[in-house]
Amino acid sequence: MLTGVRSVLSRSHRRFGLILAPFLVFAALAAWSLASPVGASPDDDFHLTSIWCATGDSEYCAPSGDEGTRLVPPAVASPACFAYDADESAGCQNHIDFTAGATQETGRGNFAGGYPVVYYGAMSMFVGNDVHASVVTMRLVNIALFVGIGVALYLLLPAVRRQILIWQWALTTVPLGLFVLASNNPSSWALMGVGYGWLALLGFYESRGRRQIGLGALYLLGAVMASGSRSDATVLFVVATCAAVVLSAQRSRQFVWLSLLPVAGFAICALLFRASRSAEAVAGGGADQLGLGAILQRIAYNLTEVPSIWTGIFGQSWGLGWLDTSMPAVVWASCLAALVGAGFVAARASSVRKSIVIGLGAMALALIPVTLLVLAGKDVGDDYQPRYLLPLIVVFVGAVFFAPVAQSVRLSRAQTWLIIAALSGAQFIALYLNTRRYVTGIDALSPNLDADREWWWNLIITPNVVWIAGSFCFAAALAVLLNSTRLTATLALRAQASDVSAPPRSVRGL
Repeated sequence: MLTGVRSVLSRSHRRFGLILAPFLVFAALAAWSLASPVGASPDDDFHLTSIWCATGDSEYCAPSGDEGTRLVPPAVASPACFAYDADESAGCQNHIDFTAGATQETGRGNFAGGYPVVYYGAMSMFVGNDVHASVVTMRLVNIALFVGIGVALYLLLPAVRRQILIWQWALTTVPLGLFVLASNNPSSWALMGVGYGWLALLGFYESRGRRQIGLGALYLLGAVMASGSRSDATVLFVVATCAAVVLSAQRSRQFVWLSLLPVAGFAICALLFRASRSAEAVAGGGADQLGLGAILQRIAYNLTEVPSIWTGIFGQSWGLGWLDTSMPAVVWASCLAALVGAGFVAARASSVRKSIVIGLGAMALALIPVTLLVLAGKDVGDDYQPRYLLPLIVVFVGAVFFAPVAQSVRLSRAQTWLIIAALSGAQFIALYLNTRRYVTGIDALSPNLDADREWWWNLIITPNVVWIAGSFCFAAALAVLLNSTRLTATLALRAQASDVSAPPRSVRGL
């Protein structure tokens, strides 16, 4: 009887934790959104201006008399006075005119429609007279989208696929993913669209009824978000879709009919890709001016250096923001160790299809950046950034955690807690350094973020509160979600041992 009571209490605690987890994730990402000032993400002067002018001429974006420029608030046109100098705090923004009605002419913007307009148009709904409030609102809306779609996927996916959802994000988002998701950069939508879209399609093939309809809708939403934010994300979305199709393929008429959904996704991608000329800009380099020998030499060099782009998502050799906020080795080493350790455990659940997808995925992670760099006549480190490839890395890690029928990915309690400790510690340090870089500049290191601060939002809460509260929420969310996946895997193994075709209700409901 006592064992039964403990079981009920434990189940109740798990359910409460899963209900609380989305709020913890939102709070953790909200901390990252406040840790950076207006204009902190790469090319924010371009992206913010494009958002302000997405609906054409208005009270927030006026014509300048030149077709190639517009008049926008100075805080939108040139907010990144701190860019490229980690010792320069965001206090330099005190000299920028943030008052309503002030304007500045800029030629940095999507005025000719050369980039996808969906992201800019959606974010323009939150433009107002107060630039600070508008920017923070957009960031919080993106965070709410990430959490909301994640919750919807968790509820709709088959129970055995939910661990993919949790592990793929947990192992790939510290620190770059957290920074991007909480920013005004369109890469946030590219990351969500690709990372969620492929998994929605995988669940679509394996579900029936209303769940299948809901997952299909989320897949199409992912296509719109990815292709409507960045043109290169269109290619990544297509690759991710192919991965889901290969993992789900069956020799049946039903599978053929269901595959009309990815065809519709490809059509959306093609239509939105036509609205972008970003690919032309990348391919407009000097590869055609080189001889065959020089091209082969550049390919070989880039192939040997491309792993630095992969590890760049953990902060290794690549900084956050305008690539100027460096991370110490303990951050990227902890994240990489967590990924490698969990990945080896997940790789034990193997199949021919999974091996094919992982193999082709590894090739794509190498060939896509190398091809684009060679076409542009550049090398690794010159232009192509880790955030461009991060969506596909999320999918690759998710595929590693794919478990065929009658198999399951199960980490021990000790392994799970070691990963939680490694990722939480790395996030704790990364959030501190990212906040410190803008509050005082990285040259004034001190445990107290509130001391001698030169920049902060006009808020009651202080940098220390944001840092500590955000780190606690991140660690708590990891503890709840990763332990829930471990328990789900354990129960799934027991269910498969007794009756593979009829898993118990407790497994389906986790």
